[in-house]
Amino acid sequence: MASTLTFLSGYNTFILGIALLPLRAVLHLTPAESGIVLAASSVGMLLGSLVLGRLADLIGRKRASIVDLGVVALAAVASAASASALQLVFWRLVLGVGLGGGYPISSSYVADIGPAETRGARLTLASSGWGVGVLASGFVGWLLLSAPAASLGWRTMLATGAIPAVVALIALALWRVPEAPAWIEAQSLQPLPLRTLFTRENWPRTLVMILPWFLVDIPVYGVGLLTPTLLGQLHVGGLHAVILGYFVVAGFTLVGCLIPYLLIDPLGRRPLQIGGFVGTAVLMAWLALAGVTASWLCSLAVFTAIQLFINAGPNTTTWIVAAELFPTRLRATAQGAATSISRLGAISGTLLLPIVDARAGMPTVFGIAATVSLLGALLTWKWLPETARVPLEP
Repeated sequence: MASTLTFLSGYNTFILGIALLPLRAVLHLTPAESGIVLAASSVGMLLGSLVLGRLADLIGRKRASIVDLGVVALAAVASAASASALQLVFWRLVLGVGLGGGYPISSSYVADIGPAETRGARLTLASSGWGVGVLASGFVGWLLLSAPAASLGWRTMLATGAIPAVVALIALALWRVPEAPAWIEAQSLQPLPLRTLFTRENWPRTLVMILPWFLVDIPVYGVGLLTPTLLGQLHVGGLHAVILGYFVVAGFTLVGCLIPYLLIDPLGRRPLQIGGFVGTAVLMAWLALAGVTASWLCSLAVFTAIQLFINAGPNTTTWIVAAELFPTRLRATAQGAATSISRLGAISGTLLLPIVDARAGMPTVFGIAATVSLLGALLTWKWLPETARVPLEP
């Protein structure tokens, strides 16, 4: 269940980056309008993570997941049926509500079960569903770009995002997945309200939970969703060659997501997050200085290396830490709050970076990504506590 929820986020978010290639021409989108379409789901995630995260603490992880999967299935199909850019933006926003809810529900469920010694590895596997979704979006997008009609191709791409949600709903009904025991036990204790996150005692933990995730999502979504466009500007070749390059990058995204499985419990969260931020900053700075003149093969290699650093580090660890810093009674609420603020980073990246690319060029885009990555490393080093193997509060 947990991996499916993160898969849906990776797949439904990044399939739009490929669908946008034919979609721009079909709906006559300007660069600014393309940014709005890309950002719509992130806006929905901002709301969905807060509401469904809180719901998961109140009614349980399993019941909240059923609501979440239903929203995703409905909105994915409706997005594919959109007749205008306005309709597409609306349904992508609704889709984002479901995708955002998947983060706190899935991470809280996994954190609630099993021993502290292997909690990081189990959360990593759940998080890696996101990377599988990104990889799957590249494969499906590559296949459907050969559709006989451009309209059929992008509509089919968006509609396929409903399939995993429907399958997961059927599986929940047939297999009777149990509720998390830790959540059941915590129901005998006094509930913790949302304001608990912002008390004098807790606000430093809340801040360091939120800010690095906000920062990492600027390059993850801004540069990630622009990857097909950026590879095209680097003259990789024709449309299918661009998608093949994207597919390679997506493959390394998944590899990066799986690297922490071996390292995150023995090494800890802090070293991976700091190292990932620093490696991403260095490579983004290289692209800012040499990306325009470098060969496309060299640039593609740097793109793949960035995916390794960013996904083996902060794109995975920020999600994990957010599920570990607060008690079970407030876990999904805290994760939802962190996810919600992180969406502001995703929205900033998807709305502003396409405009920056159109007006100032790729070097400026990469320079911004390098700067925010370096800032994320500094914040992590200064304030983030280590949560590896620490027992979680009820």
